[in-house]
Amino acid sequence: MSLAVLKTRISEIISDEQCSAEFYFILDSAGEIAIKRADVDQNASDELARNFIEAVSTTILLNDELSLLNISGADDRSNAVYRYDLAQVPEQIQHLATVLQRDDFDVFSFAADDLAHLEGILVILGHGQQQLALYKHQYPVSLLKRDSAFSLVRVRNQNRLVKLEDDILRINSKFEFLRVDNEYFIVDIKTLERFFGFHDAVRNIATQGIANIEAAQLVVDTQVLTARLDDISFSRKLVRAARASPVLGVIPNAQVIAFVGAHPALKGKFRLSDDGAKLKLDTKVSQDLFLKLLNDDFLQSELTKRYYASLAKDNLDANTAT
Repeated sequence: MSLAVLKTRISEIISDEQCSAEFYFILDSAGEIAIKRADVDQNASDELARNFIEAVSTTILLNDELSLLNISGADDRSNAVYRYDLAQVPEQIQHLATVLQRDDFDVFSFAADDLAHLEGILVILGHGQQQLALYKHQYPVSLLKRDSAFSLVRVRNQNRLVKLEDDILRINSKFEFLRVDNEYFIVDIKTLERFFGFHDAVRNIATQGIANIEAAQLVVDTQVLTARLDDISFSRKLVRAARASPVLGVIPNAQVIAFVGAHPALKGKFRLSDDGAKLKLDTKVSQDLFLKLLNDDFLQSELTKRYYASLAKDNLDANTAT
């Protein structure tokens, strides 16, 4: 699905005059996950629906600078949405498919359930078969417990303050994940990195990436890369470098070594093996630069001849996110 198609599908769903919203709570009680339907007052539901529709429009539809990339090719640009293309999908993201496919959830009950266990909110927007699902991570600060402090609230249309007798759940329209037409899209990659399921998926592919680097015989010792696999950001960059590197196994090693020795941003940053045929990655700086090197991030303008380090290198000949 290209970005244009994604925008079209979202627009078709949320612009329907019958588009409404349903809300579900993801509750985590001592590791036991439950999804409960939230019984929201109709006026409040309508207003929340409008808020989330506006958020989707602003974040995706009206964002002319937005890029669509695969999560395996994520390059940390700030204005992007990522298609989740890894085989292993974290449970939190799978909940989006669950609420789209089922309609037999129990209603959240204050007698049986506890808002303190609220981990996330699932929002279904649409009408009939035309639906999309949003995931909103819920942070503890969004819940004001009645017993957390002595809280006062204003009586409607009066100047009097009275004691708060109930919990207050604050919900803004920020969302992190989206599912539409059987595909997952990531809006906030930092939230995704907190989920262990994603770390496991990335680590598995990154391990294979290290094997690819080992096979290319460009590096003296790849164990230094293995030692950093617990760093999710580093592992994700390893996935991108090893899966679709325009350098590894494509450009002869001797040419890569010569480039490293000549480029202003790389010269002097790497030590070489005794025979000068391999790179030594004995510092974190050299390891980070090596991944940038594999991604061909070091460019020179044909017009000005200036050197640049660039994350976004969208192919002008083909749309890689179709």
